[in-house]
Amino acid sequence: MDSRKDLYKIIADNIKRERERMHITQAELAEKADISVDTVKSIELGRRSMSLDTYLGIVQALETSPYALINSEQSEKYIERFTFMVFKRSESEIEFVLHMVEQLLKGQDCYLSD
Repeated sequence: MDSRKDLYKIIADNIKRERERMHITQAELAEKADISVDTVKSIELGRRSMSLDTYLGIVQALETSPYALINSEQSEKYIERFTFMVFKRSESEIEFVLHMVEQLLKGQDCYLSD
């Protein structure tokens, strides 16, 4: 299998995994991303490539990052760990934690790039 097909498979698997993690149907994802259900089905099955607009619509609908959907490393254990840590926290508390993590990562990026 060539690297392009490998990447399509990774993206397809990640989209499906993220959709299931959010507990939404293919129809709900399609509505949120402003695409057809058939498009979602074809993408998840790896039978269809997509435009950048479609990809970014799916990224936004899944509340993730473009990088997360092309990453082949399985980070489920980290997601599960984070979910456990913020379980029963308010939305504002979770937003605060995400903001702090984002700031830490930005600081780390600046520190490592010097």
